[in-house]
Amino acid sequence: MKELSKELQKIQQQIITSGQKNTSRKSEGSKKKENQENQALINCSICDDLHWISPLDQNINSVNYILCECVKDEVISRQKESITSSQDLGDLTPSMLKRMTFGTFKTNQADSNLVEALEISKAYFENPDGWLLFTGPTGVGKTHLSVAIAEKRIKSLKPVYFGFIPNILEKLRNFNNYNNQTEGYLSFLIECPFLIIDDLGSQVNSNWSEEKIYQIIVNRHNNGLPTIITTRASNISEQLVFNPQIREAIQSRLQDTKMVNEFAIVSQDYRNRK
Repeated sequence: MKELSKELQKIQQQIITSGQKNTSRKSEGSKKKENQENQALINCSICDDLHWISPLDQNINSVNYILCECVKDEVISRQKESITSSQDLGDLTPSMLKRMTFGTFKTNQADSNLVEALEISKAYFENPDGWLLFTGPTGVGKTHLSVAIAEKRIKSLKPVYFGFIPNILEKLRNFNNYNNQTEGYLSFLIECPFLIIDDLGSQVNSNWSEEKIYQIIVNRHNNGLPTIITTRASNISEQLVFNPQIREAIQSRLQDTKMVNEFAIVSQDYRNRK
């Protein structure tokens, strides 16, 4: 009887062990099938759709991940969309960008240098090295050509900020009075890749406004950042009115022939042209 009981226990143990093996085989088979199904859903075998990969030659203790090739095109496309959809263009409006282009700039004015002004503007768009300073009375095309350069940059997905100097100062003043973000906007004006300051000299001067203009011009000049400035002052040293110390510093930058290409536009006011 004892021997029969032992035999039954042995058979029972064999059945349990066999069941466990079968279950294990089924489990391994299910996992393999699941992995195959998951692999079929993965589009990129390099990053497993994580979109980031670790270069093979990096130290394992210090890993910097890089974008996988599978998403680089998408990221570049999104960056381009971001530039065109959310870039702060300052005082530029759709109407200005439509009206003031290279194509709409009229050069058929006798006793003018409008053809040369247009060519200089096109050349600066192609190679914005240094500064471009347009001088001349109202209505000769200073703002038109500046906006035309901005329009070409926008179409080329390149950054640009256009500011009418009284509006720039008003924004700085409002930030200062409202939410203390003056330094952020000022830093933006100093550091932005391409800045257009329109109608320098038309502002109402004060110690505060002169200091801000000084900071923008001196810092951008020191850093060699592409900048276009328009002014009605045909004689920079006499007609741009600032306090003596600031005037000297600003004039020195604007008259730096190694950095600044000054071009005086000669023409009638376009409003009076026939």
